[in-house]
Amino acid sequence: MNAAHLITAARDALAIRYPHERTVSTLTITTTRDPASQTLTYDAENVAVRHDDGSLACIDLTGTEFAEDLVAHAEDRLVYAGALSPLTLRLGLGPATQLPAELDTRTRLFILSIHARAAAHRPGLTVNQVLELTNLAYDANDIARHDSTDSSQLEPFARRAAVRELPFPREATAHFLVQTARLAVRTMSHNMQPCPLAVELPAGHFGNTPGWLAHQAAIRFRNGATRPEPRYDTPALKAVLHHLAALQTPTAGDRLSLYLTDPPASTTGRALDRDPIPEGAAVHDAMPGAVITGEQVRRIADLLEADEYVVQLRHGGTWHLPHHDEPGTLSRRQVAATLRRARDRSTPGAIRFSRDTDGTVYVSDTAQAARYLPSTLIPDHRDGHCPGCQVPYATIGEGPCDMAA
Repeated sequence: MNAAHLITAARDALAIRYPHERTVSTLTITTTRDPASQTLTYDAENVAVRHDDGSLACIDLTGTEFAEDLVAHAEDRLVYAGALSPLTLRLGLGPATQLPAELDTRTRLFILSIHARAAAHRPGLTVNQVLELTNLAYDANDIARHDSTDSSQLEPFARRAAVRELPFPREATAHFLVQTARLAVRTMSHNMQPCPLAVELPAGHFGNTPGWLAHQAAIRFRNGATRPEPRYDTPALKAVLHHLAALQTPTAGDRLSLYLTDPPASTTGRALDRDPIPEGAAVHDAMPGAVITGEQVRRIADLLEADEYVVQLRHGGTWHLPHHDEPGTLSRRQVAATLRRARDRSTPGAIRFSRDTDGTVYVSDTAQAARYLPSTLIPDHRDGHCPGCQVPYATIGEGPCDMAA
């Protein structure tokens, strides 16, 4: 039984059993032993859910078709895998913006050590500057790993961080935690030849808690080759990933790709020029934001927040507006229909969708890619005008727009 079927069954069960429940983003089903047969199965009586506002709750879904499907899924997993792990499913996208998570003392020190170590690799530093940053990284990491840290130990590190303009936050957003994880793996990979394109971490569970599995990290190279790499299984990275998972729950089949190259810099700061895809990476592999499942594409109109979207196509490693004789702006309904057609015409697993935090929707298979930007991201956009050069379509003729990537 596949995840898409379980997701649909879970949505139906929630709609019937809890019609007034707040929108559920993810749910986690732990394992238990069946009282009669004493075999492992899923516990439908105590299902942990995360709402789209980030709050947590425990609900009972026994007696539903979803519970019956869980029993069948457990039996299949025991036959084919010989083991049964907790299961986390994503039912819908989380909120576009999230409150930051409060960090414990140990994680704050690990974050400081990651940023200090990365800073020590900056070009142009003197020997003394490198030594100061390296010592700071070592001291913070050592205390976080071996001492029972308390707030009284933090003040000296806060002063040292401020002098060197390094982050030492009390709380962190998911974006900051992802960037910190990228810094960590990039620094750990600096002497690898050839340098990997990305470090990929699968979703899994620590006990009954969803998380990213650093001990199962793999590296991916530009030619597509991959291999397991144990060097990233460190306490510092695991602490960062723990807080990231608390903000954005990893679900079955998810992978966290930490790219070692930076996205191309925007020269204008305009939404049309911003590109979160790292240099050399395929859009299909490096989509930003939250994954949109194939099942969610069926109801994609519910996830589209803007009334109008500007289309960009991927070509030559950059984003381009369509030619002037093609529609560059689509309504919410048109975008929904386009995405559904793309899903229906592709083979399962060959096409991917995501929604970035600014509401931009990405779609790509291995051959082509497009993105749909909310027109509100382009303040000077006017109906009937090209979003790039701002010339009316009625007078502009055919051909590409030369004013936007």
